[in-house]
Amino acid sequence: MKAFVVLSRTSGQDAHERVRGGLESHFGASRIQYEVHETREGEKLGEIVRGRMRHGFDLVVAAGGDGTVSAVIDGIAGSPIPLGIIPTGTGNLIARELCIPQEVDDAVRLIAGAPQSRKIDVMKIGDRVFVLNASVGISAAVISDTTRRSKHHFGRIAYFWNTIPKMFTLKRRQLLVTVDGREQEYRAIEVAIMNCGILAKMLHPKAPEIRIDDGYLDVLILGTKPFRDFPLYIFRLLTGRTPDILSRFIRVERRAAIRSDVPLPAQADGDMIGTTPLEVELLPGAVTVLVPEEDVIVPALDSGQETPA
Repeated sequence: MKAFVVLSRTSGQDAHERVRGGLESHFGASRIQYEVHETREGEKLGEIVRGRMRHGFDLVVAAGGDGTVSAVIDGIAGSPIPLGIIPTGTGNLIARELCIPQEVDDAVRLIAGAPQSRKIDVMKIGDRVFVLNASVGISAAVISDTTRRSKHHFGRIAYFWNTIPKMFTLKRRQLLVTVDGREQEYRAIEVAIMNCGILAKMLHPKAPEIRIDDGYLDVLILGTKPFRDFPLYIFRLLTGRTPDILSRFIRVERRAAIRSDVPLPAQADGDMIGTTPLEVELLPGAVTVLVPEEDVIVPALDSGQETPA
């Protein structure tokens, strides 16, 4: 077997050493040949992965955070070549959603041990594929103001810190949401197209069951008034209490779109991708990911406790 390994440069030297050490140990023992590509700022990673797949690789491995994993998935979507994930980022939501171990050595051991696989759904936006979510509203505004440096130093707290000033400046917008050909207009502070259950529960603890492999997407619409309701919403999220907010979820079977009278910033998987209109096509079961045979216990995002992924 021959593997193409994408290693994120932003993961830090310690993570690099642990990934390379794990590859040498576990891939070596399993006689898996591998080539390592270290990411570079500004490169089109999806195109690089697609190009290398023409050279006889049997496996692709993404070692990094959600941004790196998402970019690698863009390069293999629709291909039978499986993906292994070594999580070294801040949130590692894709790995958590799939119950992949959070420790580097355990994740490499999992990939080398020929585990079972799951076919996951992805979202096509323009000519790129994304995995977790795409949105217009306060999340896009916060992400655009959150630097890679602050995420590296402060983790998820950096997002909450940048949310505070938005409470006093962001307004509800008139947004036209189209789901599988049905249109409806909303006044909302946020409209998000979701493919990740963990992320949905973070934003709304009473969210319906959302799975990355169920063949559907879900649209979340938040209708809170920023100045009056949003500070209370954030406070309840931070303290682990269920927020009482005006919201709605809509199931997506094929396509969803968000339009606005004026162009509004849009994000997908934590990267700014332009402005509205935002049009998303569901590609069900488009990527095969190596996963554990049984669910594992991973650390919770907001505490030192452990919860099932």
